[in-house]
Amino acid sequence: MVTLLPTPAEMATWDRLTMEEFGLSGKILMENASRGALFILKKELGPVRDKSAIVFAGPGNNGGDAFALARHLVNLGAKVLILHAKLQHDYTDDSAYHLSLAMKMGIPCSYLPEYELEGLPRIDVIVDGLLGTGFQGELRPRFQSWIKAINKMGGESYVLSLDIPSGLNGTTGEPMPLAVQADLTVSFEEAKLGLFLPPAKPYIGKLATVKIGIPRHIKEANPATHVALGANLEHLLPAPYLTMHKGSSGHLLILGGSPGMTGAPLLAARAGYRSGCGLATIACPVGLTSAYANFPEVMTLGLGDSDQWNAACFEDLAKHLSRFSAVVFGPGLGRTPGAREFLERYLSAPHEQTLYDADSLFLLAQNPDLLERLNDHAVLTPHPGEMANFFGVSPNEINLARARYARMFSFKHNLILVLKGAATIVAGHEDPIAISPFCAPNLAVAGSGDVLAGVIGSLMAQGHPPLTAAQIGVYWHGYTGTLLGRIFPYRGNTPLEIADHLPTSLKEWKNAHSSGYHDKIGSHHLP
Repeated sequence: MVTLLPTPAEMATWDRLTMEEFGLSGKILMENASRGALFILKKELGPVRDKSAIVFAGPGNNGGDAFALARHLVNLGAKVLILHAKLQHDYTDDSAYHLSLAMKMGIPCSYLPEYELEGLPRIDVIVDGLLGTGFQGELRPRFQSWIKAINKMGGESYVLSLDIPSGLNGTTGEPMPLAVQADLTVSFEEAKLGLFLPPAKPYIGKLATVKIGIPRHIKEANPATHVALGANLEHLLPAPYLTMHKGSSGHLLILGGSPGMTGAPLLAARAGYRSGCGLATIACPVGLTSAYANFPEVMTLGLGDSDQWNAACFEDLAKHLSRFSAVVFGPGLGRTPGAREFLERYLSAPHEQTLYDADSLFLLAQNPDLLERLNDHAVLTPHPGEMANFFGVSPNEINLARARYARMFSFKHNLILVLKGAATIVAGHEDPIAISPFCAPNLAVAGSGDVLAGVIGSLMAQGHPPLTAAQIGVYWHGYTGTLLGRIFPYRGNTPLEIADHLPTSLKEWKNAHSSGYHDKIGSHHLP
């Protein structure tokens, strides 16, 4: 099952079409949202009878969700105070309807701008319904003050945010400039794109989604442009069959290595084996092959007549290229003129299944004419710094709009892009683009990218289409990083340990998915 990640604009379209064309009223959507939020709150917090709650209701539809939830809490025996961000008679339409129901029940309501938030007794539950995913721009001072008050009270209270923590940008996940720090965020119908991106991580707490009644046909006719990589990808990795042999598992070629950087190809090769390929060969300048003498599982193919790359190296490679199932090009390659010459010659007759990583990306960015030679099967795996080279911007600018840059690049050049980092993005030639659920600090180590390249290359060598291989590889790599976080909670693992834990990680991933436990290992919880 694919987890959709609509942008706020896409979600607004679903809402509008559901009301205007399908005929389900906004009042019902709010009722469904509030009941779903109540269900998750009770699941996480237990019974709410006799608990105290303050409900912060904003000026828009998010406030309407909050009014409806306040009514349900009172019906279950909670003591509730509603603080509303605009005067009661200024609410209109669906929000006004749910406010009127709350008032008919006699729930205490106060105008938030005139309410004194200092010196309140301890509150059990704070409901954040100030701002929804339609919020844009920077928070006004009044909202900043209210959010600061919620966060202060949240030190002793359980904070539930409805749809999104107030103050977060629903597209980028950025606080604008601050946001509610929730213990639980219940997002309606689908998790919004911004909630899955790294800037949102400190604010969302546990993330859950509840369906509110958006018809399936409306979502299919107006598809989300982003999805989340999910644990169900493990179904694409079948169990080994008894008669398999090394040749049936693919032969991975790694093109890379240079003086002082012979370890990178080895990490890719090790990851290739650990993720299931039957054979792995490192092709490098002949003067470097002795560096791999102590690694009997890895074959070598010496190229040229020195320890440097040059165009002649391709002449030695060309007659062997067809016997490999897939190629990882670039780990430890170096950025010399000779490396560029070799890349140029390679692109004159490349292997159909090639992943470009590391120094090859630098060379492609410096030589746009070479970039245009890549076929639509090509997989590029840049980190933000390497991505920045293609656009002439800073890595920070890339990180502030990762999804946008990934789509722009992959669509323009008609290739497959893996933009590495927390919440790695996989973009193909068309929407949707996929986002990893993992933010794993244990992967933040030199050589981690070489391991990921080896995993994806191995999956390609085993016959998976390049886009599928990229999606599986990114999820598997991220899952492994999270597993290592339990073994090495303060980091300290090496990239070789990332590679070596791949089989164990796959075993746990498959077992966890079949048992339904997988939601708890990632950085997000999506029921």
